[in-house]
Amino acid sequence: MKHTTNNSPNVTYNQRDAGMFGSSDAGLKTALSDWDSDMGSTERLKDSTDTLLNGNRGDQEGARRLARRLYHLEGFRRSDVAKHLGKNNDFSKMVAEEYLTFFEFTGMTLDQSLRSFLKAFALIGETQERERVLIHFSNRYYQCNPTVISSQDGAHCLTCALMLLNTDLHGHNIGKKMTCQEFINNLEGLNGGQDFPRELLKALHNSIKNDKLEWAM
Repeated sequence: MKHTTNNSPNVTYNQRDAGMFGSSDAGLKTALSDWDSDMGSTERLKDSTDTLLNGNRGDQEGARRLARRLYHLEGFRRSDVAKHLGKNNDFSKMVAEEYLTFFEFTGMTLDQSLRSFLKAFALIGETQERERVLIHFSNRYYQCNPTVISSQDGAHCLTCALMLLNTDLHGHNIGKKMTCQEFINNLEGLNGGQDFPRELLKALHNSIKNDKLEWAM
C-alpha cells in the first residue's frame, strides 16, 4: 500500500484481504472511519471556531497559550482539541507543535506513547485533520526517541501501521486477522530504507493484539 504526502513517507503494504489496504491514505481513513462509527454522529465537530485564526498569521506566544489551555482543558472539552491541532494553516501547526511539547515520550515504546496521546483528547474531525494530528504525534515521538526509529517518516509509517493493525485485529466486519509475520512483512524496508527491528515489531503486534487502542470520547 502506498502513501505519499509532503509530510508522510512512501508506505508500501502487501494487499491481503480483497484489497482492504488500497493505500495508506485509504487504510488510515478506514481506521478513522471505524472510530467515527463507534463515536456516533453526536460527536461530529463543527468547522468554525473563534480561536482558530483562519488565516495564516502566526503568533507563537498565542499558540503557546492556546496549547497550554487545550492540554489542561481550560475552557475546552476533549472533543474540542483536535480541531485546533489539525487545520492546515501556520497558526494551527504552531499550536500542535506546542501542544505536543506537553507529552514526554522519552523511553516509551511507540504503542505506549500512542495510547497516552489518544487518551488525552478525542481524535475526531475531518480525516485530513486527524491525519495531520498523527503526523505531529509521530514527529514528537521521533524527537523524544531518535535512536529507536531512523526518521520522522519512519515514525509516521509505524504509527499508521499500528492504527491499521488495531482496526484489522479489533474492527468490525473483518475476516482473517493479520498475523505477526504479515505485520513484519508489510513493513519491510520502511525504516529509512532499512527494516524495523524484528523484536520491536513483534512486541508492537503483541501489544495491539492483546490490548486494543482506546481513545478519549
